[in-house]
Amino acid sequence: MPGPVFVSGETVSLRTLEREDLPFLHEHRNRPDVRRSLGRVHPQNREKLDQDFEGYMANAVNLLACVDGDPVGFVALFDWDESSGRAELAYWVAPDHQGNGYGTEATELAVEYAFDERRCHRLVAGAHETNDASRALLETLGFREEGRQRQHVFVDGEYVDTVLYGLLVDEWRD
Repeated sequence: MPGPVFVSGETVSLRTLEREDLPFLHEHRNRPDVRRSLGRVHPQNREKLDQDFEGYMANAVNLLACVDGDPVGFVALFDWDESSGRAELAYWVAPDHQGNGYGTEATELAVEYAFDERRCHRLVAGAHETNDASRALLETLGFREEGRQRQHVFVDGEYVDTVLYGLLVDEWRD
């Protein structure tokens, strides 16, 4: 059962990630159709996920995207640089729930939180050049392409670029 609602939208709510939610992450982070878009090539067992939960994930804002109380995806804000007002954004939606706008709404809620409540000035995100849906989501929310890392990841037997995006708080508010 996901943690308490942290922020709500029209359809999606973002809930705190609890230890009891790790099976959902474990299942989806290992699915080929999710892990490839995340750049994950190694299997992750539950023990490693537990270590991550206690380790680097403890320093990030990790939220489950839920619809009617059931998890449909995940959104994170991490690598916070409070002095510069900068953070990185990551997100994914379970394949069975893609195409419903849940990813866009969940990501929009996370962006609003970062800018309005955390006084973030700039958000950055990356997407594989071949991940049209992820790139479209970022562009829909106003993120601008700022560069690319050429042949940065190996996905499905080929090297692909990672497209780098950024969004400033003033651009978001306009």
